[in-house]
Amino acid sequence: MRFGKIQYLNLMPFDVFLRSCPIPTRYKSAAFANRSYPSRLNQSFLFHRIDAGFISTIAGYTAHRKQRGTQAGIVAKGAVWSVLSLEEEDQVTQSHKVDSINGAQTLKTLAQDSRIFTNTKTKPRKDYQSDTSNALSTILGLQGRVLIGDRALQYRFAGGKAIDMGQAWWEKHRLPFVFGRLCYNKHAHFYTNIARTFVKKRVKIPHYILQTRAKACGIPSAYVREYLTHIHYHIQAKERIGLERFYRTLRLQAIKPPSRIYPRNVNSSKCALNAPYKDYSNV
Repeated sequence: MRFGKIQYLNLMPFDVFLRSCPIPTRYKSAAFANRSYPSRLNQSFLFHRIDAGFISTIAGYTAHRKQRGTQAGIVAKGAVWSVLSLEEEDQVTQSHKVDSINGAQTLKTLAQDSRIFTNTKTKPRKDYQSDTSNALSTILGLQGRVLIGDRALQYRFAGGKAIDMGQAWWEKHRLPFVFGRLCYNKHAHFYTNIARTFVKKRVKIPHYILQTRAKACGIPSAYVREYLTHIHYHIQAKERIGLERFYRTLRLQAIKPPSRIYPRNVNSSKCALNAPYKDYSNV
């Protein structure tokens, strides 16, 4: 079985759950073999290179119609912290600092070295790691640059100013937003059982795992733990309504879901998952 998983902090509870799950070791190994960022996993899923995985909601539209989506997903009811639309540089206080294991880094340095800010008067820039959040920014009418995942969390922790898209969706619709969903191409019974068990189990993350992942991202473990309280994983009635509202808006605004074409101008050597965000000109 080939499984694809988003390699972000938001799926750390699923990692812990899967390691303790009473399934054959070969299935666990497969689950940790294909790890990447959302847009790349979307392509793997659409090309059937993986049998199942946590993929972006927009890429799971066909799976949703064919009832190949499980009840497990990445859901926020309000602020999510890790899906942002960046504000203008002149609105940022550059005196904030990043306190991490590897040293302190000011927002001024981040701005100069990484050019992470955007001018809202220009056409908004999208995040190459994202599909759903790029579409969501268009739906919400946001002009800032899209930033998702662990890099967005690093940016927020550093004191960067941004609009939280989870909060913006909640204020507009009063519905949870599903950013990703466990979908499958085959082995329906196996993956639906995995999803059903996961959403019913309260997962406790061991301290050493939390510390290791937090250190890799340069964020305090207490901040990561607080971040995870903004996410839940069970897709129920209101979450399904939110899904339908999102898909309906995509159709009304003629926003196309990702196709089976991966951008050829992306330099994969610059796509480190936990590296500080950079404004790569070739992405």
